[in-house]
Amino acid sequence: MAGFRPRGVGCRHCRILHAQAPFWRRLSRFWRILTMKTRIITAVIAVLGIFPFFWFSAPVEPTNILNYAFPLLISLISLFSVWELLHGLSLDKNYFVSVPFYLASFCFPMLARVMRQDLHAYRQIAIFSVLAIAIYLFAVMVFQFGKLDTGKIGLAFMTSAYIVGANAGVIVLRDVPQFGRYLFLIPFVFAWVTDSCAYFAGRLFGKHKLIPRVSPKKTVEGAVGGFVCCALTTLLYGFVVARCFHVTPNYLVLGISGLVIGVVSQIGDLMMSAIKRQQGIKDFGWMLPGHGGMLDRFDSSMAVTVLVLIVSTYFPFFY
Repeated sequence: MAGFRPRGVGCRHCRILHAQAPFWRRLSRFWRILTMKTRIITAVIAVLGIFPFFWFSAPVEPTNILNYAFPLLISLISLFSVWELLHGLSLDKNYFVSVPFYLASFCFPMLARVMRQDLHAYRQIAIFSVLAIAIYLFAVMVFQFGKLDTGKIGLAFMTSAYIVGANAGVIVLRDVPQFGRYLFLIPFVFAWVTDSCAYFAGRLFGKHKLIPRVSPKKTVEGAVGGFVCCALTTLLYGFVVARCFHVTPNYLVLGISGLVIGVVSQIGDLMMSAIKRQQGIKDFGWMLPGHGGMLDRFDSSMAVTVLVLIVSTYFPFFY
């Protein structure tokens, strides 16, 4: 009688699981709704919190404390982003390694405002500092030989330089004469539009995974949706700025930049996702409930900042 099984035997658990399936589906749906509400509430509070800093972001007299309010905000974002990175790489407790990163991450965005009249000297200081930190880290690796993961040190150095440079770039963009108030918003607005549209397009139409080993939830359809929305938003942004502030947008530069930003923004996100997957962590931090940490929220805008800095150096976004 091998293979014989009395009727009902072995199926009881199947029936129980089948009966409980609607409960688990409802629980999963409730959790997704709760997570979305948390994301929205956090986003609203964050926008309300940073709005005064953005409103008073313009450079004024060096003796006016408002001159340093916006750079202070960006410096804190830079500092916490670097801390989250080092924490994810398990380097934050090694103070011989972490302290120079913390100092650079806080000081350079602030220094960009202080030295806005002499950016050439600022760039020289930045280059010298990068070389000095690199030599210092080599010395630390020599004295702590066998105790440090050189791969993690190299990754921390490169990624921290990118984070600090991008955040300092926000201040540089804001301090561009005449058009800075429109330029520095581009990385934030376009990166978040791309991220939001990619998320909803992926939820509605996503069927094909983009790079599942790096970001399991991202889809090709979501990436295309974010790309298209970003391209359209750049033109809309130019139109709104033209109507409200009476400046002339360079629609050709805005349009082409919008296409590139739609790609670069998502690459910035995937870059940080790759580091998280490599380290086996879900989020870099917890400071923004529903979003993760500072680095989870601003990874895309950092990549876009670098792009906008390069483009604006050679081509005007506005006349």
